Amino acid sequence: MSGYGSASGGPFTVAELARRLGGEVEGDGARELVNVLPLAEAGPEHLSFLSNRRYYPQLETARAGAVLLDRETDSHGHTAIRCEDPYISFARALALFHPQPWPEPGIDSRAAVADDAKVGGATIEAFAWVGRGARVGAGTWIESGAYVGAGATVGERCRLMPHAVVTAGCRLGDHVWLNPGAVIGGEGFGFAPSPGGHTKIPQAGITVLEDDVEVGANSSVDRATMGETLVRRGAKLDNLVQVGHGAEIGEGCLLVAYAGVAGSSKLGKGVVMAAKSGVANHLEIGDGAQIATGSRVVQNQPAGARLSGYPAIDHRRWLRSVTAVADLPAMVRRLRKLEARVAELEKESD
Repeated sequence: MSGYGSASGGPFTVAELARRLGGEVEGDGARELVNVLPLAEAGPEHLSFLSNRRYYPQLETARAGAVLLDRETDSHGHTAIRCEDPYISFARALALFHPQPWPEPGIDSRAAVADDAKVGGATIEAFAWVGRGARVGAGTWIESGAYVGAGATVGERCRLMPHAVVTAGCRLGDHVWLNPGAVIGGEGFGFAPSPGGHTKIPQAGITVLEDDVEVGANSSVDRATMGETLVRRGAKLDNLVQVGHGAEIGEGCLLVAYAGVAGSSKLGKGVVMAAKSGVANHLEIGDGAQIATGSRVVQNQPAGARLSGYPAIDHRRWLRSVTAVADLPAMVRRLRKLEARVAELEKESD
């Protein structure tokens, strides 16, 4: 099997970076840059960026050779690349300086690939497994120890890192990344309680991940009891995320570490679930909803909802509630005094 393909990672002039990023140069376009670093660490040979106004004071004393800025922020005399969104431009610039190496196609002799599997122009590393009737698209990279089950489909230019698992019959679109230990299509948690114990419900469905989905390390997207568990295009799941059987994760959703979506619930487009947040089963969460860290959603929610707390309520209402909690000890003391005074007045009236 051939080795990794090579790719240039700079250096780049400011003018070349501006051209590639779709920005405009303000200052010395001929300056040569070798990497991207934060404002506090960047030197004259580095590109930096300012996307969070909290770090604006650092711009005055920064030593960076050039800074990615929006079109309104004062550059304080620095060479700047003006762009619509400095944070997105930072991500694209970082990819230019640190291009992702990608191996040449080939199947290692120590990989286990079924005779009837269709592997077209993919890279299968040593000790990876591709089962009977599976299909692996061109340019896909299946790393050592990864598993593709019988009848599964993996699209083009995907990456399955060590110990990532795609179980039998499940489908991945193009440009899907599975980090180490991600499990796609494990059995859903299906049991019917009865006096004699828990009767296992066969999990006869599959899991489908559409194009450009990424799943973090040790996360799990369970197969459906019937039909499909679906993660739509462009959704990103962090490490240790759980998606239950029959759930649907909408296009472009972001699920941060330890987030959980119970079975048969549906997230709309662009929903954000912060760390350790959860959605109970059989719920619908509208497009663009935001669920705060540690919150638990137990009711259907409209598009654009901002939710906090356990159980989750409107974020502004939750802020008022939390503020009130700090006043509870004083309120209890006042209440006890009032109760005592009322008791005295009742005695006097008798």
